[in-house]
Amino acid sequence: MPIQQRFRQAHLDFHTGAACEDVGADFDASSFAGTLQAAHVNSINLFAKCCYGYSYYPTQVGTQHPHLKFDLLGRQIEALHRVDIRCPIYISVKWDDLAAIQHPEWVCVNKEGQMLMRKPLANTFSTWSTLDLSSSYSEYVVAQVEELFQRYGEEIDGFWFDICFPMPNYSPWGQAHMLRAKVNLEDDEAVWTYARQQDLKFFERMTRLIGAQNPQATVFYNGTITNAMGEMLPYMSQFEVESDPVQDYIWGYMHFPVLARQARTYGKEFVALTGRFHRSWSDFGGLKAQDQLDYEAGTILAAGGRICIGDQLHPRGMLDAAAYRTIGKVFARVEQLEPWLIDATPAAELAILDLGQGGPTDPGVGKLSAEVDGAAQALLEIGRQFDVVDHHVDLSRYPALVLPHAVALDDGWRSRLADYLRQGGKLVLSGTAALDPASGQFALNEIPVEWVGPAPTVPSFMRLEPALVGETELATDYDYVFYDQQYLVRPKPGPGITGYGNISRALFTRTWQHLTGHRHAGVGESLNTPVIVQSEQVLYLAAPLFTAYRNYDYWVYRAILQNALRNFLDPALLLPGGPGWVEFTLHSQAASRDHLARKIVHLVAFQTRRTFQPIPHADQSWPISGLWFKLRAEQAPSRVYLAPDEQSLPFRLEAGYLRVDLPAVGTHTVIVVEG
Repeated sequence: MPIQQRFRQAHLDFHTGAACEDVGADFDASSFAGTLQAAHVNSINLFAKCCYGYSYYPTQVGTQHPHLKFDLLGRQIEALHRVDIRCPIYISVKWDDLAAIQHPEWVCVNKEGQMLMRKPLANTFSTWSTLDLSSSYSEYVVAQVEELFQRYGEEIDGFWFDICFPMPNYSPWGQAHMLRAKVNLEDDEAVWTYARQQDLKFFERMTRLIGAQNPQATVFYNGTITNAMGEMLPYMSQFEVESDPVQDYIWGYMHFPVLARQARTYGKEFVALTGRFHRSWSDFGGLKAQDQLDYEAGTILAAGGRICIGDQLHPRGMLDAAAYRTIGKVFARVEQLEPWLIDATPAAELAILDLGQGGPTDPGVGKLSAEVDGAAQALLEIGRQFDVVDHHVDLSRYPALVLPHAVALDDGWRSRLADYLRQGGKLVLSGTAALDPASGQFALNEIPVEWVGPAPTVPSFMRLEPALVGETELATDYDYVFYDQQYLVRPKPGPGITGYGNISRALFTRTWQHLTGHRHAGVGESLNTPVIVQSEQVLYLAAPLFTAYRNYDYWVYRAILQNALRNFLDPALLLPGGPGWVEFTLHSQAASRDHLARKIVHLVAFQTRRTFQPIPHADQSWPISGLWFKLRAEQAPSRVYLAPDEQSLPFRLEAGYLRVDLPAVGTHTVIVVEG
């Protein structure tokens, strides 16, 4: 079965320290394979070398775990291939405690001069030793891969390389390497760029090696799925987004839906890696509820991804039966849905342009800018179908682009966006997007405003008018606060250019000398400048509403955006009839011998409860009534039904839309409009 049809994957962590005895002692090949087969798993990542540096097969290159007495990896591969379960091989790349002890010259040193080794007496998972691929450590990793091919040959399905994020090395050896490459050690960006270039050289070498041994083997480097993931296109067979939402200090529930909409744009299959754990990786005894995993699976499928659920094998080699009963229930439903998942393409009526804002902090996690996050959150909640794109993507695929606040345009992007506008595309710009701060001019003549400058106070206020109020509960006789810096512009003279709303200053910006109330001063005089300016092809937001929505979650900003976009963009592909915590996502599936052309709508309901924890738990679900949606359509379909049961649903045409009213639905619902 090709990888693109493997929606039911697992990741079997096996980071097993030297303190663990009797490693693999209870492993039973038949039980191992049977448990995974019963759980409907069709691909699982198996460990060759873990972050502690131990190997789980007889090795002459590395070090077999001291308490492992047999070839665990080989027996796992043999057992799984007998039941047609694919099993790529996991290798920890940059974290290797044992190699760090044996070869301290391979260890990275940070800018403060500290060796990135496991801290003395530390017992937390975040203190692994980090090694430098520009050292001879890379030869060690290459040799281990060559050894695995010599040992298992054609039985190798692929490689899953972990911990591949860039990490500069300021050790004496690392500095010497950089100086030979004429890198300015005082330039942080240059140092990070050099570190990334060394990684890319390693990836290119490793991918070429694997391709020469087995062209069908898959290759993935974890830690590279950031907003720069496009540079990994030549080196990986698929993109995989690691994002376990319960780990709030890393991911959270908004991380995957945003990053997935970038990962899916490059023409590669993409997989989402979550976990079955309650808290974090290797949380033995921690198990998500069925509703929780069903919700996460629905979110992944709605974004167009394949599912991978992380687990950790017990040191003695047994799988937890209860964990795989839960995973099996999730995957049984996914398997039933696969006829409506395979070759289904997510729709996108606009794209958020991400030009890589932000520095090299938080390597490997894949966080995007606050502006991109906020735009994605708002679009998800109002039901607009979108992607997140960078320079690798053909912009002509999208009727409209969002250009986020604070993004500067170089000559290449200025030319590219000018061509995009000449071809009929539309732009949504926020704040200082496309502004040249030196000249005070916008980079594109089509932008319908002239720059004046920042509003004189923070916060400032917005008075709206009917076009921005629409059918929401916004008012035209109230001054809504904008908590961050707002900007003043003048609409250019000319036909078709319209300003909406009015900005007012606060009485003063709060300081220790200027105080009133508990937070900020009230509204002051009008500045007689618009909140939003619109021309035929450009919508300009004088308030960076996307960033502000991400940072403050103020419903007013979402409502203004909803109305402004409705007035500016083409009629929406899908109109949701439900609250913002129900995500409506549209896919399409071409006609085949088995079915007519289809539109497929995924509904994912984020049902959480109150908690003292930073991440709300989505571990309970309940049927929701009264939901509906409208799908843009010119004629009636042959039928509308729920998948996978094919229960028919009533529908009717209304003014260019097909309306579908839904019965009570749960966490994840799939509606098919066929013909």
